[in-house]
Amino acid sequence: MTEDRILDEASGWFVRQQDDAMDWEGFTAWLEADPRHRQAYDGLCALDSDLDFHGKDLEAGFSNISPPANDDGPRWGRWAGLGGAVAAALALVVVMQPVERGSQIQEYRSAVGHSREVALADGTRVALAPDSRLTVSGPQLALEGTAYFDVPHKPGRELAVRAGSFTISDVGTRFAVANEAGSVSVDVEDGRLSVSSDRLDRAIVLTAGHGIKADEQTIRLTQMRPADVASWRNGKLQFENAPLSLVVRDISRYSGRSVTADPAVSGQPFSGVIAIDNGDTAARNLAQIMALDARPVDGGVRLEPRRR
Repeated sequence: MTEDRILDEASGWFVRQQDDAMDWEGFTAWLEADPRHRQAYDGLCALDSDLDFHGKDLEAGFSNISPPANDDGPRWGRWAGLGGAVAAALALVVVMQPVERGSQIQEYRSAVGHSREVALADGTRVALAPDSRLTVSGPQLALEGTAYFDVPHKPGRELAVRAGSFTISDVGTRFAVANEAGSVSVDVEDGRLSVSSDRLDRAIVLTAGHGIKADEQTIRLTQMRPADVASWRNGKLQFENAPLSLVVRDISRYSGRSVTADPAVSGQPFSGVIAIDNGDTAARNLAQIMALDARPVDGGVRLEPRRR
């Protein structure tokens, strides 16, 4: 197969991974069919990460660029659906630069209000929650924020996810990790994994329906229904005795709508489930549950003590 054909196929998979109907089994089979497939796809992921990080600079630098007059079309045309100057920059970089960056560090980011699906070269799928960052260096991953991992079992291969001072080691399972605001939590949906840290006397093995939650002072084991792991993927946020300030922060982060709490009520605890398809609706529902007022403020919603 020619390099042009491989790049065409890699770009197709790259674009389709954002589609809910993505054929993940077909994608995995394609990756494993030829080592050059992995190199091509890894290269596109690395370039995408670079463009996310340097997008505005690239848009300014390439704003006047058009395809060379003698270009034969196919290499340029494959990126037509990606849009704008950034797509043009990506197309030129792919044409000019070999895609042999699989061993380099790659970084994936998600914006506030938007989750992101990431497919790694080894078949691992990662759902990044809004406002999160995943750094990938071979089988070594580092997470800031929240993510859900679907790791296929492969004998001899072990994935390691670093979250704060904790390392989650996995050989094939589905689990969620959160590394936020000085706390780390791990919840297992299926399979088993181990969690290690210099704060632990020995590694802890977790199985489906079990987890661990650590803050600056304490580390405790937790239990949950496997179906409830990473419920944010289904538009729901679950809280257990969380201060209102944390609840409104998460509603803002996941919905993209500004929701704040008056200092007089920000410390009130909340336990329950909040739907996050709409930030305004979530804020009003939360206000009703907690007997508070939801007042429009500066384009967002502010929760305040109820007026008598």
